[in-house]
Amino acid sequence: MSLKVTLAAERLRREAAEAEVAKLRAQLAALTAATPAPSTEEARSLAQVVSQLKYTEQQLEDQQGLVRQVIDNSPNLVYVEDENGRLILANETYVQLLNQQAPPESRPATPPPPAAHANMEAGTAVSFEECYYLTNGQVLWFSTTKSPLVRSDGSRYLLTFSSDITDLKRAYQIAEESVRAKQVFMANMSHEIRTPLHGVMGLAELLKKAPLSAEQADYVDMIQSSTENLLVVINDILDFSKIESGKIRLERIPFDIAKTVQAAVRSLAFKTDEKGLILNIIGLNDHIPLAQGDPFRLHQVLVNLISNAIKFTNRGSITITVDASRRHGQDLPVTFSIADTGIGISEGNLGQVFKSFRQADSSIPRLYGGTGLGLSICKNLVELQGGHIGVRSTLGQGSCFSFTIPYRLSEEHIIQEVSSPIPTNSLQGLSLLLAEDNGVNQLIAVSMLGQWQVNVDMAQNGEEALAKALNNQYDLILMDIQMPQLDGIEATGRLRATAGPNRYTPVIALTADAFRVNAESCQALGFSDYLIKPYTEQALYQMLARVSHRPAEDATPAVAVELVPESPLLPADPSLHYDFLLLGKLATDTDFVRKILEMFVSRVPDQMQSLHAALEVEDWKTVAREAHSLKSTFGSLNIQPETQHLKRLEELAENQPSASEAQKLVGAVAQATQQFCALFQEELAQLSQPL
Repeated sequence: MSLKVTLAAERLRREAAEAEVAKLRAQLAALTAATPAPSTEEARSLAQVVSQLKYTEQQLEDQQGLVRQVIDNSPNLVYVEDENGRLILANETYVQLLNQQAPPESRPATPPPPAAHANMEAGTAVSFEECYYLTNGQVLWFSTTKSPLVRSDGSRYLLTFSSDITDLKRAYQIAEESVRAKQVFMANMSHEIRTPLHGVMGLAELLKKAPLSAEQADYVDMIQSSTENLLVVINDILDFSKIESGKIRLERIPFDIAKTVQAAVRSLAFKTDEKGLILNIIGLNDHIPLAQGDPFRLHQVLVNLISNAIKFTNRGSITITVDASRRHGQDLPVTFSIADTGIGISEGNLGQVFKSFRQADSSIPRLYGGTGLGLSICKNLVELQGGHIGVRSTLGQGSCFSFTIPYRLSEEHIIQEVSSPIPTNSLQGLSLLLAEDNGVNQLIAVSMLGQWQVNVDMAQNGEEALAKALNNQYDLILMDIQMPQLDGIEATGRLRATAGPNRYTPVIALTADAFRVNAESCQALGFSDYLIKPYTEQALYQMLARVSHRPAEDATPAVAVELVPESPLLPADPSLHYDFLLLGKLATDTDFVRKILEMFVSRVPDQMQSLHAALEVEDWKTVAREAHSLKSTFGSLNIQPETQHLKRLEELAENQPSASEAQKLVGAVAQATQQFCALFQEELAQLSQPL
């Protein structure tokens, strides 16, 4: 029923009721005239009652008129429906809107509003947004609230109140479009600036190799320094833009806090040497367990704060303190402090240092450079991890920046500390296809499986794995995700879609990053489960036992074993640390260790040459592939921070290539490769000596 018909019917009902009242009053008057005349007192009382009745009726009518006037003059929509959804009251604003509304057949399909009538019995209000399409093509948005009303006689009604939010909605859409446009602009700006900047840096590098006079060499050094500073500015702006738009993604992986701090310090050690500053580190001798968190972001914050300390300190020292003493259960809050003896910050300017594009003193950009974004980025990164950051400073005496991040104790660390002996016969006779292209990972997996007497068939890539799986029956398939020719996801998809002996065989995904394959996507992609590399001996065994339904409960009670050695304060060359802690008993197998070291020495330098060549021609696909493969090799030996460098390099190659940053990362890994190859050759020579 239309609104006009409903209101007309209501008016007719009201007029009929008034006529009925008039009729009853006439009958009452006639009856009164037919009875004996009332006494004077009775007449006076009757007159008072009638007068009071008239006054009350007039007052009620005035109040109703005022309420009606207020409702009709409200810019908001106000209307009331009965239990059957019939409209019994509406203000003029709502009537006018309905008269302008486009017919139903010309409106686009939209989801129906919440079933507010279903909430009348419960007596709960509901709020939502709805839109009205008008005949002139305009779309109006309203924020609507529907509230149940109950009268004294038990009858129920639904009051609707709607506010026009069209302008707010448009402003929000404009803001979203502005953010998208800003992101596109930042990406384009990054590309447009980086491209010529990389050209300048490359030409400067070529010039440096040519014979130059002392003055010309100084000019080349100045060019390189200027371009590197410009690159820092660009990276700061892009990081700030990502934080603003919520594009920053945090890792949740196990990592060694002490090694992350050492890596940050080592990357800046040459700057402290240049300025003759003393560098102190406190707290790394205290055993800090593995944490669950984002090592890259911690490294980024530390490098930024330590760089600032170096920049603003001309003489004296820089002291880095790590405090993990407040560990409680699984909670591992860690406080990092970076104190310097530099220029300091005045008390009046302390409140400005963490604000975007603001620095403590207007002369700082001129004297020291920078965008004023570094500390703002640090603050945002710390707070995104649930932490907080602060600063204490005295002008002319130095500053101390401190931040605390509430990490969680790594579950992997607990498994390593309390590990159980693995039974050697539960998996005996299991037939398994291993699809893995990385030689080190192949050796590790085959050696682990050999301990448990598992029959292993190898495939070097996805095509070979699919061919073998279509022709041979296996109990299980271990499928690496990233392989040449055909990746693990596509190979598994084809296997599941093709009739064959292994169409329904359990397939376990082996992945270095749980992004494409995770708990949510695992089954949808055809996998039975997934295992993140580098995996422990215990994790691989438990996975195989669970998926193959083999017994795993015959292990003897757990024995506490401390597997993570204490990190030294600052070893002479901390980059030369490696271990086999993830590999269980294989770490004590001399033949296995020899094979791993030989494989590293024989293969990694060639891969590094391939990586260098791909980077020279900006073949980012090859860069990503080689970085991924090398990341697995370095990760299996727990070589840090080079594993994180390769992870970052892989991300750069797959997303927003930065040739300058990529060159630095490759340079750091190449230097480490030379050092480790020399170290491993010495150790191989020792292993070859007769006992």
